Amino acid sequence: MSSIEVKEMKHNKYGKCLELTNGIVDLIITIDTGPRVVRYGFIGRENEFCEEAPITLPVGKEEWRLMGGHRLWHSPEVYPRTYSPDNGPVKWSEIEGGVKVSQKVEPWVQIKKEMEITLMEFSSKVKIVHHLTNKNAWPVELAA
Repeated sequence: MSSIEVKEMKHNKYGKCLELTNGIVDLIITIDTGPRVVRYGFIGRENEFCEEAPITLPVGKEEWRLMGGHRLWHSPEVYPRTYSPDNGPVKWSEIEGGVKVSQKVEPWVQIKKEMEITLMEFSSKVKIVHHLTNKNAWPVELAA
């Protein structure tokens, strides 16, 4: 049995989130919006990620927010494609050693973003596998 714990929690700034921990380090992953990893740090210690980034950018009728943490986006960086808002909830499931989080297909861009986030049992190491799935009727050249 794995010593990795996954639980839903309510974050005072990001709403519903997941906490992933092995007793050495913990991660907080947004699920009300995102997906984003907004915390990585040793238990009881400071967050290694930026937490305060009050920058917004209008994209169509929505607003893209720079919230800090780790976010999956497409490259090359091109406005407005790269800045599709990730303001909606994400689906998540538990996988061995962590979680998989999936965003809905971006309506304008037609790209689906997923991250598999796993934590090593007796270490501070984290592995994040990024997936970008093209749902367009034509090829799109991009990278994670």
